[in-house]
Amino acid sequence: MFDKFFSHPNKLYTLHITNMFNQNDTKLERAVKQFHDIAKLKDNFQIYIRDTSKKGKDKNHSLLSAYLFLLNSDFKTIDLLFGFFAIASHHSNIENFFVLTEDNRYLGKYATNSKELEYIDEVCQYANSLEIYDNIKGDISKLELDIKKYRKYLRGFKFKNSFDYSDFVAFKKLYASLIYADKFEAIFSLKNEHKKSIDKRILTEYIDAFAYHKKRDTFRKYVLSHFDNSYKLFTLTAPTGYGKTLTALEFALQFKREKVIFALPFTSIIDQTEIIVNDIFKAVDIDIFKIHHKTEIDESVPEDRYSEVKFLMSSFSGEINITTLYQIIFALFSNQNRDNLKFNQFRNAVVIIDEAQSIPYIFREDFIKLCELISKEMNTLFILMSATMPVVKGEFREISNLDYFKEQNRYVLEWLTLEDGQETLMSKVRQKAQTKHTLCVVNTIKKAQELYLKFKDEFETYCLNGYMTDNDKQRVIERVSKRLEQKQEKILLISTQSIEAGVDLDFEVGFREVAPISSIIQTAGRVNRHFGEEQGTLYIFDDICEYSDLIYGDLQQISQAIFEILKDSRVEESNILEITQLYFKKISNQLESLYLQEEIKKLEFLNIHNKIESIMDNGSFKQLIIIEPYDGFIREIEQELFRIRREEKDKFRQKDLIQAEVKKMLQHGVNITKKEINSFKTPINKVKSLHEIIYLSSGAEEYSSDYGIKKYTLDELDASDVGFDF
Repeated sequence: MFDKFFSHPNKLYTLHITNMFNQNDTKLERAVKQFHDIAKLKDNFQIYIRDTSKKGKDKNHSLLSAYLFLLNSDFKTIDLLFGFFAIASHHSNIENFFVLTEDNRYLGKYATNSKELEYIDEVCQYANSLEIYDNIKGDISKLELDIKKYRKYLRGFKFKNSFDYSDFVAFKKLYASLIYADKFEAIFSLKNEHKKSIDKRILTEYIDAFAYHKKRDTFRKYVLSHFDNSYKLFTLTAPTGYGKTLTALEFALQFKREKVIFALPFTSIIDQTEIIVNDIFKAVDIDIFKIHHKTEIDESVPEDRYSEVKFLMSSFSGEINITTLYQIIFALFSNQNRDNLKFNQFRNAVVIIDEAQSIPYIFREDFIKLCELISKEMNTLFILMSATMPVVKGEFREISNLDYFKEQNRYVLEWLTLEDGQETLMSKVRQKAQTKHTLCVVNTIKKAQELYLKFKDEFETYCLNGYMTDNDKQRVIERVSKRLEQKQEKILLISTQSIEAGVDLDFEVGFREVAPISSIIQTAGRVNRHFGEEQGTLYIFDDICEYSDLIYGDLQQISQAIFEILKDSRVEESNILEITQLYFKKISNQLESLYLQEEIKKLEFLNIHNKIESIMDNGSFKQLIIIEPYDGFIREIEQELFRIRREEKDKFRQKDLIQAEVKKMLQHGVNITKKEINSFKTPINKVKSLHEIIYLSSGAEEYSSDYGIKKYTLDELDASDVGFDF
């Protein structure tokens, strides 16, 4: 019927396929790309692609393409099955591998009854008319015999053998290579050319312009001197306030990889870091993207480039990508199509993980093992850094001088006995806050709000917690930062653990409710952070929120022996490394193991994703609610959504525009328990046309821009409803 074939509207099929090829493709990757869309050559698809508004045409192509790959490829059996599964899944998420024999969509008993096989002859005929194919065969009787052979092989393999972590990486690498190349070419109609490495001199000159600081400069020089282009796995352990972020980035740029992926613990820190990095490289034509769930896309971008920018931003495709640990974890473990776009971008990249202790201990060994394998298979460099480095088993090499810890005397840890309970704490905080910039960190949002309200009329007091919107948290951080630089009236900040990692604030004295030692030391990093002349003190006090054991669980128990040391005598910062190492050694010995080993043995991609998701979401039953920042904000969103849906646009373009409006709202979102939502006196409304999103109207009594959703007004909550930050 056709003298030329299209893969997408107005795009020649052969151009789409050849543009997807990469000079570094393995033979298997190239073959998978060559066959992944071959069934698009059938008449029904060609009719559809010339007018996508027509309904009823069979545009399915993944499964038939996968069958033709099986019939026309010559790889070892497991590679054939990996290639088949990647092609069959390239428009969906990855299922558990052995679904291949359990589901007739794939290699099940009745697989050859598939309706798609009705088109095999015409697809082969058209394929053989194209230069990119040679003698494509579509013998269904042979396919039936092959499927029986593969089914028998898989049954035997399932009971006699098992997969390992290298197989997990091998399949993810193949699948990710296919879907990234497919989407990139579909959007840009170009080959994905290799990026040039970033010139390190730009960053070096920026850092050299800083005022001389003996400790930081010595640290930086030591780290850079440990450059080794033949090595790919590093840890960077140094006290807080040593400038690890820029030093790690400078170290990374020496390796001349195509991109840097920088993972930070909190969205607010990502925003701050992106501003700094953009300032450093403002004169250079490179893409610097921040990637987290609340990232907005600049609306000034011309409409026809919108989806291009969206794709690049959401897939780690910039030269520098600043993101969250959450995004890295799901890129590594997830079965989701969108997450595996990011997995592909680990190729020839440097991945820097800040605050490495934030990797959940329950699957930390799995995480490290995947890093080691990816570094070998994808030429990826990993740098894990922290002031409180967990035990990192395997091949990672430390590039900092741990003796730096012995030279520190910025603060001491001192136990504060609460003879009269909370009243003792308040009395001590009140005493210190009169003459010093003071930080007090507690374990629950409710307790932070309670203390804030008790102190706000006595001192210039601020609050920081997870029940505040990102905009309000950032406003507080910026205001506190400015006030700490001033010598006038002192301020008091009451916070949850949101303050612990990456927030560059420097207090003269601090208070910390009992928590795992790593959290306590992170809080201590905000006391005399910038090496002031007077030594600071971080007072550790016993549980006042009544839920510390529930919040921290096993980690709290492991810390108990160290608390006994604190109760006997003060601990200088110079001894912190020894305490940290003892703590993480106990965690490693008692709690850490290969958590996903059994699922990996059977390549249960869906089950692995679900296990990781349950941990990362903390098993909490919370709901997102938008806090309307000003009267009319939601109405503006609703009107724009109505306009987008009313206009005749490509459905993918329309989806992108809707997502942009949703992300605007997410800047003002808070996750809270349904019990709390049900307790609100102010009616909860739904966003028109987005009924799954609810909002609290501007000015509602339940929210304060100073301290967030008001937990203090609620009846006493059950332990399951405690609002703590993770």
